[in-house]
Parts: sequence; structure tokens; C-alpha cells
Amino acid sequence: MKKSRGYLMIAGMLVIPGVVTLAAGQASGLNEMLELARSETYATAESSELLQVEESFRHWLEAGDRLAQAQDNAASGFNDLGLDASAVLEPGLVALSEQPEAQRGRGFFAARITGGTPMMIQAPHQYHDLRTGLIAQKLFLESQAVAAAWNTVHRYETDDSDPVHIPDSYLHAMSRAFADTYPDGRIVQLHGFSAAKRTTAAGREAQAILSDGSRYPPRSLILLGDCLSQQLGIAALVYPHDVLELGATTNTLASDLRSRGFEGFVHLELDADLRMRLVSDLEARNTLMGCLADMSQ
Repeated sequence: MKKSRGYLMIAGMLVIPGVVTLAAGQASGLNEMLELARSETYATAESSELLQVEESFRHWLEAGDRLAQAQDNAASGFNDLGLDASAVLEPGLVALSEQPEAQRGRGFFAARITGGTPMMIQAPHQYHDLRTGLIAQKLFLESQAVAAAWNTVHRYETDDSDPVHIPDSYLHAMSRAFADTYPDGRIVQLHGFSAAKRTTAAGREAQAILSDGSRYPPRSLILLGDCLSQQLGIAALVYPHDVLELGATTNTLASDLRSRGFEGFVHLELDADLRMRLVSDLEARNTLMGCLADMSQ
């Protein structure tokens, strides 16, 4: 397994290297842990469980030492929920994954052990939107984003296994906890699309489509589109100003956050060529993260 390369300082975000999987007594990398976390089943969580895990996520993000806090079940309650907290091979990271005997497709979550830039990177369709899971890994490892999250069951495994198109989920709970902890932060949700399947000329020409799930995007999102277009040399279009497709209007996580007054949600659709570029091109990833950092200023 190749180690992530090219740790750089971008837009004031310094890279940290890795740790040790305490639960197994042996180091495991983020990519390996994500592969092991994949589940073939999904079970809908009860509302009481989601309230409990949301509180646990909030305390986790607020902690000065997120590894110690997550491994203290009396403080976090994660073990009682069937989640294991482990340090990661890449230094400075802690991951939360389902215990093997308790896999229900609830997701995989990671955070910096200390500190971090108030950004959360999400790949909720990593098995369907090809390469989005890997891009999320690279962006998380190469930046100082405080947290990241991935789905662990295919979005079409059942009628209820798409974490951003069901009413509530662990991903919703983690996002609410992040929004409470970092009200001025950014949640960047990565998706993939096929230009050939678009129904409008603008959709077919787009290489990235940005939205916040509403028909009234903030000026910061428009500036992000301009930055990506200019710095990456792509057509980065903003819904609904430039394009009327893929606006995340049915994304329940986006609407949930918006109803709570959180304005930092970014839904980022990437075409196939741009996803391949982001996987292979460190400079392109740095540019993306730099534009995201700029929109917060």
C-alpha cells in the first residue's frame, strides 16, 4: 500500500503525518481501515440513538485530545454504540469505525487528534461516485481539515441506505455536531457526475457544479466557483445561476443544516475527468483546498 505523498502547507493548513491502531496493536492506514469498514448491510438508526451519537460526536469534536476522549467510553459512549476509536497510521489522526460484529452501514469518521482547520470533508457515495472516497482521503490527509466522513454501505444497497437522501443518519448527526462546534466552518460534500447524462447544455459543459442545496446560494459559493474556474482552468458552475441540474435540492443533510442556520455547506459535483485529475494531481488538490480556504475569508 502506497503512503500518501506531498504533504504541503496550503492556505495556512499544515499537514500532519500518522499513528498506531491501538485496538489491533498494529498500525493501519486510513485507506486500509476504510476498506475493512465496508458493510453489506444497512439498518436505520432509531431517533434516540441518533441523539446519543450526535452528543458523542459533539464532545469528540470539542475535545482537546480526540483520541483519548473517543477511547474513554464513559466520556464518549462510542463503544456502547458499537463504534471503535483507533489511532491511524498517518500521524495525528483518530478514526471511528463500526465494530466488526456491529456493522450496520453507519459510516466511517475521522478527525485530527488535536486542533485542525474548521472544515469537514464528506464522501457519502464513495462506492457509487467513483474516486470521491479516495479524493476525500487525500484532501483530508494533505490538509488540516478537522474531520472527514465516508459512507460504508452502497447507496443503493437498500431503499434506505443513501445517507443524504434519508431523513436522518449518523452522517447527519456528525454534521450537526460539527455545525454546532464550528458555526462558521465548512462542510464540503464530494459527489461525482457524468456529463454525458446531463439534460442541459450547461450541464454537459460543466466540469464542476457547486450548490448549497438551495435556490439562493451565498456570494461565497459564487466566489468559490470563480476561484475554481480560474485557478483550475475548468468550467465550475453554480446552481442555479449557471446551471439548473445537480443542485442538491433533495439532499436532506443540506436542508437539515440550513434549517439550523448553518451556512457553510458546499455540495461539490465533479465530472469524471476532474475526479481523475484530483486523484493524480497534488497541485490541483492544493488549489481546490486553497479556494475553499479563501471562501471563508
